[in-house]
Amino acid sequence: METNVTKDGNALICAVSGEIDLYEAPSLLERYRALAAREPDGAIIVDLSRSSYIDSSGIGALFQMYSDANARGAAFCVCGAGGMVGKLLRLSKMTSILPNEPTLAHALRRVGGAR
Repeated sequence: METNVTKDGNALICAVSGEIDLYEAPSLLERYRALAAREPDGAIIVDLSRSSYIDSSGIGALFQMYSDANARGAAFCVCGAGGMVGKLLRLSKMTSILPNEPTLAHALRRVGGAR
């Protein structure tokens, strides 16, 4: 798994590529915590458009990120979940819990980013 962080307006975008599994989920959560500490009021978007797989550990990490952002009063959104990742998020019913959008542009509009 690799993460690339960019900023667009008030939104920090964490683009994730590869697999988010038992071994990689802690790294994603750690990366999120560093972003949240750096920009406590900033919106966080997790772009999953380049992620190929997610397991229950990855889903748990996304939920922890969402819960933390919600507790801080910061906007949080997942976007671009397609293929197997999208299917597993739907099967786990996380699409009804996590704010999610089909594209990064939609996510930026949702959280009030610059685009």
